[in-house]
Amino acid sequence: MPISRQFVRLAAVSGLVALARGGLVCEMPAFDFGLRPDTDRGLSHTFEIRNDGAEPVVIVEIRPTCDCLTADMARRTLRPGDRAPVDVHFDFGKLAGGQHRVIHVAFRPEEDPSAPLQVISLALRGSIVTPVLREPDTIDLGTLLPGGVATGTVRLISGRAGPFALRAVGLTDASGRADYTAGRTATNHVVRLRVPAPDRSGPFAGMALAETDLEGMPPVAIAYRGRVAPMIEAVPPVFGIARGAPVDARVSLVSAHRAAFAPLSAQATDPRLSTILTREGKVFQIRVTSTVPGREFADALVRVTTDHPLGRIIEIPVRFIDSQ
Repeated sequence: MPISRQFVRLAAVSGLVALARGGLVCEMPAFDFGLRPDTDRGLSHTFEIRNDGAEPVVIVEIRPTCDCLTADMARRTLRPGDRAPVDVHFDFGKLAGGQHRVIHVAFRPEEDPSAPLQVISLALRGSIVTPVLREPDTIDLGTLLPGGVATGTVRLISGRAGPFALRAVGLTDASGRADYTAGRTATNHVVRLRVPAPDRSGPFAGMALAETDLEGMPPVAIAYRGRVAPMIEAVPPVFGIARGAPVDARVSLVSAHRAAFAPLSAQATDPRLSTILTREGKVFQIRVTSTVPGREFADALVRVTTDHPLGRIIEIPVRFIDSQ
């Protein structure tokens, strides 16, 4: 197993502060940096790890869990009883609010390169205080129907600047709207956004800008995101077939909106394609088959009829998945 895959597997099950058995240990594996103003721009901290085992170990990889962290060790081999520093730097960037960042250190016995990797995890936690804090940091609008309207709420809270008033809040999408109380000086403001969803399916994102009366304070960016999906959709969205092989492909029908539905029929536009409708638990599946090579079905569709009034007819294309 390659090192990177093995590392990811172990890190996923190791927990945030996993002390390896008979290997590296850290007496203080979590550093609480408390409240730091965003003007600090970042911070540095040094963890100390010790080889608590009976044999030398070699550090194979040091992996932060985000791009805002860097970590390094001058020494990569530790004999029993040896101590070594792990130098960590946290770049605040545009982050704000509560933070929990982790660095994974993977190691194995020096004399046994084939031994499974062990992982020790080191953590930084605390809060970055800006003049104005957002709660939440990004508004999640959830899943919407095409052309629908979502409502999201954010609280703008006084950070290190004291009470403030909102002068204006506007969305980068001119068709959206922001509801708020202008001119009121307080430490806590509620802003409600009404955001129209795009007509196309897929993820979308945008931003609102809140202007305050704080001197020299740039507008506060309020990010939002969501996903547009039809009431009922196919996963994957197409029947993938090979040009030179007989057709045998499947899709599942799901509702991202958790709507109850049942497919009533499935019919291919090309009569040489057979369709089979099955159900496994709560999931409906459609299978298309043919003894004819896939190259014959370049423009075929499968039309599914359901009992849901907002997803009565679903058309699922048949598409080539090879390049031949």
